[in-house]
Amino acid sequence: MSLLADLTIAQPEPNLRPEELVARAAAMREHLREEQAVTEGRGTFSPETHEMFRSAGFYRTLLPRRFGGYEFDVATFVRMVVEVARGCPGSGWCLCLAAGHGLQISGLFNEKAQANALAPDGEFCAPMRGVPMGTATRVADGGWEITGVWDYCSGSPYATHALLGVHLVEDGAPAGEGLALVPRNRWILKDDWRQRAFGMRGSGSNSIEIEGAVVPEENIARGSLLQDDLETPGYELHGNPMYAGPPMGYLQLEVTAVLVGCAYAALDEYERIISTKTLPGPGALPRSTHPAFQRHWGVAAGKIRAAEEVLLGMSRHYQELCAEAVEDGVGFETEQLMSINASTHHAVNLAWEAVELLFRTSGTSEGGTNGSRMQRYYRDISTARTNAGLQYENFAERSAQVHFGLDVSPLG
Repeated sequence: MSLLADLTIAQPEPNLRPEELVARAAAMREHLREEQAVTEGRGTFSPETHEMFRSAGFYRTLLPRRFGGYEFDVATFVRMVVEVARGCPGSGWCLCLAAGHGLQISGLFNEKAQANALAPDGEFCAPMRGVPMGTATRVADGGWEITGVWDYCSGSPYATHALLGVHLVEDGAPAGEGLALVPRNRWILKDDWRQRAFGMRGSGSNSIEIEGAVVPEENIARGSLLQDDLETPGYELHGNPMYAGPPMGYLQLEVTAVLVGCAYAALDEYERIISTKTLPGPGALPRSTHPAFQRHWGVAAGKIRAAEEVLLGMSRHYQELCAEAVEDGVGFETEQLMSINASTHHAVNLAWEAVELLFRTSGTSEGGTNGSRMQRYYRDISTARTNAGLQYENFAERSAQVHFGLDVSPLG
């Protein structure tokens, strides 16, 4: 047993409160806005912005206190992400899908794996590509040899590790699926995202390539991310019910938080446009004085606020389900977890409807012009909606099948 199994890491700011964390994210809004264009060109936020996020404690939001994290709740995490994405949706996506998986390292992996990953200073961030796109083959010393290429690894540019879905192979035969925890020095980051993406170009959704990296036994969590009965040794280790929760139900909260933030960014930009652009005709009155633009702003604002309330409500509901599952000892019901996806899908739809309205009525000199912020927000949310996890009709069908006790169709 490694001596790291007894490791305790001090928090950088033991008295940091959730509200302060969220306020720090909001305070970065102007910096992130000013960096949007260069963030797109780079494919991710700058090293300076990464350091701002790190110093603010964003990567530690969901990590356990024992290993230097703040162990705040999921609602605090999504509120922080909304604020970052309001400044830059691409940066929000990249941050969220690196920092958000503190929940999985802390829940799905055992004490030894966590201690080794978070030592010596509690710094951890990792993309998670749960679809098995490579193999983990058992080797003689009991470890696993990882090989494959995983695309769309959002949050990878500044990652310390990667969480990657694998097909397990033992004694030359298939042995199910797993999630491999792979340190940064064992994989290659491919520069294959920014030049081909329509939107979310700053999201750091690069591919990861691994050729024969060996990780120890404890760095494999068996099972699929779509299961609701995954083993969660992290709950026993830390005693916090949120570490007992399966990824199903939680992962959709991450994406929804980014897109609510994107919609708020578009609303902010629309307010700037109608406050500074004038109406045709005498008087040079700002567009904000005209009922049509007032109506557009008001409709969009209502949709976005409704989407945010769904996001926050479902974030709290996820934690309630975790607490109930632990207290009752009966685990999770698939239908309950799928209801979180169903609700947040419609939060995303509300955010999309708001951005589409704001883009459409912003004018050709704004939304229709390359390099404009309004166009960027439209591209970002349009690209996000192509994600397989946001095809709400498919999930609605599967949700109904679960409810009626029928065979569940594969995702397609």
